[in-house]
Amino acid sequence: MKAPEQVSPPAAVPADGGREYVLVVDDEPVIRRFAARALLEVGFGVHEATDGAEALEMVRSGEADLDIVLSDIVMPRLNGVQLLQSLSTLRPQLPVILMSGYGTAQLAHRGIASPCGVLTKPFSSDSLVAEVRRCIRSQLT
Repeated sequence: MKAPEQVSPPAAVPADGGREYVLVVDDEPVIRRFAARALLEVGFGVHEATDGAEALEMVRSGEADLDIVLSDIVMPRLNGVQLLQSLSTLRPQLPVILMSGYGTAQLAHRGIASPCGVLTKPFSSDSLVAEVRRCIRSQLT
């Protein structure tokens, strides 16, 4: 008698039904890994960069398939705002969500904004995933 085959359940996919790829950029390993794990658990593909310079090189080289960037603002070498500015020239259609420990009012007062929004730290995995999905959907309409 043949043993029954074990079938793995299908991986969770984003609500939109596709496999989108997110570049998570943060110099704090705990936050970067938390965000990556939350996104992987719901079916996103994830690439990681430790700062804006590394992220920019990944985008320039084309080594990573990317649909959206999730970036901290305060980082060494190249900060999130500088990364956003560089990406708006290099790949203007690539959406960017900025992450910050500062409130949105403080950021607005400093003139810091992202067309796709700012995710205020600390955040839950649910709010992170919801914001990434919202941003991706907004780019499709």
